[in-house]
Amino acid sequence: MLRALRKIDGFARERLLRAGPARVAVASFALVILLGALVLMLPVSSQERVWTHPVDALFTSTSAVCVTGLIVRSTPDHWSLFGQLTILVLIQVGGLGIMTLGAFVAIMLQRRLSMRFESVMADIVESDRGESVWQLILFICLFTFVMEVVGAVALYFSWRGEFSGFWPAFYHSVFHSISAFCNAGFSLNNDSLVRYVDSVPVNLIVTGLIIFGGIGFLVVREVAGFGRWWMAERRGRRPRLTTHTRLVLLVTGVLLVVGFFGFLVIESGGSMAEAPWTERLLASWFQSVTPRTAGFNTVDTGAAALSQATAFMLMVLMYIGGSPGGTAGGIKTSTLGIMVSSIAATLRGRERVEMFHHSIPVETVHRVTSIVLLSVMAVVVGTFLLLATEAASFQKILFDAISAFGTVGLSQGLTGPGSDVTVSGRLVLTALMFVGRLGPVTLMLSVAGEAETASYQYPEERVMVG
Repeated sequence: MLRALRKIDGFARERLLRAGPARVAVASFALVILLGALVLMLPVSSQERVWTHPVDALFTSTSAVCVTGLIVRSTPDHWSLFGQLTILVLIQVGGLGIMTLGAFVAIMLQRRLSMRFESVMADIVESDRGESVWQLILFICLFTFVMEVVGAVALYFSWRGEFSGFWPAFYHSVFHSISAFCNAGFSLNNDSLVRYVDSVPVNLIVTGLIIFGGIGFLVVREVAGFGRWWMAERRGRRPRLTTHTRLVLLVTGVLLVVGFFGFLVIESGGSMAEAPWTERLLASWFQSVTPRTAGFNTVDTGAAALSQATAFMLMVLMYIGGSPGGTAGGIKTSTLGIMVSSIAATLRGRERVEMFHHSIPVETVHRVTSIVLLSVMAVVVGTFLLLATEAASFQKILFDAISAFGTVGLSQGLTGPGSDVTVSGRLVLTALMFVGRLGPVTLMLSVAGEAETASYQYPEERVMVG
């Protein structure tokens, strides 16, 4: 019997791997979400030991696996310790990806896996063919573990005076460290981190975890290698930062600065008019970081609290999101950078998109165009469906739709404990979270299958545009 089950498991795994990276990613995320929903439905997962509505369980599981942070049930009040730990496991699995975790376990157990599995994993973690995919997976998992431990220890020393004993402070620190690094936004406080708006350690620790988790593991490894050479070795050839790393660092820095000064200037005359300057600076910094798919907040983000200009700025930041190869969602910083460079190339009359003295492949530019257009379509369709099913204002619906697609977790009141979002609306937001985490292009490829390269080319003919 055991031998037969092993054969079935091996056959299913090989069939899945032959399906290609896109279908593997979609299938693995869908499987984890469904399993998580089944567990969260059980009475043991709730404080009152009652069955949780299937749609609420599915919504929460999707939000955790897709590291979003939108909720329809209070995390500290509705879910039991078992339910909260289940959510935490789903966040960790969703942040790293089930295939990455599975490969890491295989490495630890020193199991030999097929070349096909290695090829699929190389595409999933976006590894260069010239490097060892196993070394990259090992770095991703170990770096995640180290950052989450460091974050938990730092938060514990910041929070230990607020709890009656070691274990409550330890549990809160671990939960928020994992949630922050994975850009999930789930909190054990009903007000998220609003109570810590003036806490320098909490603001710096949480935003640091968010940035390191969302900037991309490849970028972190390259910067770490460059820093190690600069600080210690200074021998041999200096490591070169790739165009991807330079672009991600540049766009990330620009967005952080724009978000910081935008929030500070707009809200200093509004919601933060009476706040001291230290609180204004900390709140503006935190709110410039968290829309990049993190979901925590240290100020009230409701429609009545923030100005419309600030809400619109947060929508733009949520739509852009973090960087590829990390735990963040959105269209990604590199997509925005290439899109801007493409516009600049058109205005300069250049045929190729160029940045940092390198040309970007044409297929990459085409992929960027597809990502932007499909993302806009997903948000538009989702917003339209929510407008048809919900009685909330247009701003609330659009804000939460973009938040779901960007896997951010900020809300202006459409979702949250006690919200009156309908079952249909919850399903629409669930779909947006799933599409946003995996990416519309990945979902399209999973449906269409692997594309075959054409061995011919049609003659060119000009079409008027613009």
